[in-house]
Amino acid sequence: MRPILVPHDFTEVGAYALEHAFMIGKTHNNPINVIHIVSKSDEIEPAKAKLQGIIDEFKKDKPNLDVTVEVRKGDVDKEIYKYGTEIDALLAVMGTHGVKNLKKAMKIVEKFVTIPFILVQNPPIYGEYDRILIPIDADKSSRIRVNWVRFLNTLFESKVYIISYQDSDGFSRKDIRNTITFAENLFNDNLIDYDIKFLESKKNFSDEMYKYANEAECDLVIFMTDQYKSYIKDIKNPENEALAAQIPVMCVNKRIDIIKLGGFN
Repeated sequence: MRPILVPHDFTEVGAYALEHAFMIGKTHNNPINVIHIVSKSDEIEPAKAKLQGIIDEFKKDKPNLDVTVEVRKGDVDKEIYKYGTEIDALLAVMGTHGVKNLKKAMKIVEKFVTIPFILVQNPPIYGEYDRILIPIDADKSSRIRVNWVRFLNTLFESKVYIISYQDSDGFSRKDIRNTITFAENLFNDNLIDYDIKFLESKKNFSDEMYKYANEAECDLVIFMTDQYKSYIKDIKNPENEALAAQIPVMCVNKRIDIIKLGGFN
């Protein structure tokens, strides 16, 4: 019954984040904690009243939903992370305004070491995160992404779609192969259904990734936080740019000791 954290900035994408949080938590009745950050003390009470009004409207057809409203003064990225650790959040869901605000969003996401952070730009597409795409490259931290799927599978009975490529460098090719073998073993051990698509090269990998996501009707893509921006900016096809805005993204940080820290509890 750990809560789902939703930072809200009084915008439309904040409302979308609430919808995603409700969708994620409804199976196990997880409470939702909503936070807004202000810059001055005298803004706290007006902001809290405004936020409570938004939540009251959201809950009209969800009478049993448990939502806590919090407004704090301070730096947005620091206060959101601090609150997330205080409430022991299961995960965080935040609306983002696309590529133009990626730098601002990443400042918040990078703080969340043991808590997965989901970024959304639109309402839920299919209703659940049960079709998950993982791009696997030569970065050895790709294994962390694979491990987070095991976490998500405790919330949804997910099918996983892996996309990777043949690298021209022998060492990178070996690292990719080892990561895919690691994924296959973990998914088989945990009875997680999966498919693998292997490209001949990494040319246009970002576009091919979203093309595959569209074909498989994926409703979540998992990136490492430090790679997300480059993947999105490498997209050339306008149709794939639109898909990148529609499909939620889960960003995870590079901590190999994530299990010890409680990330999969």
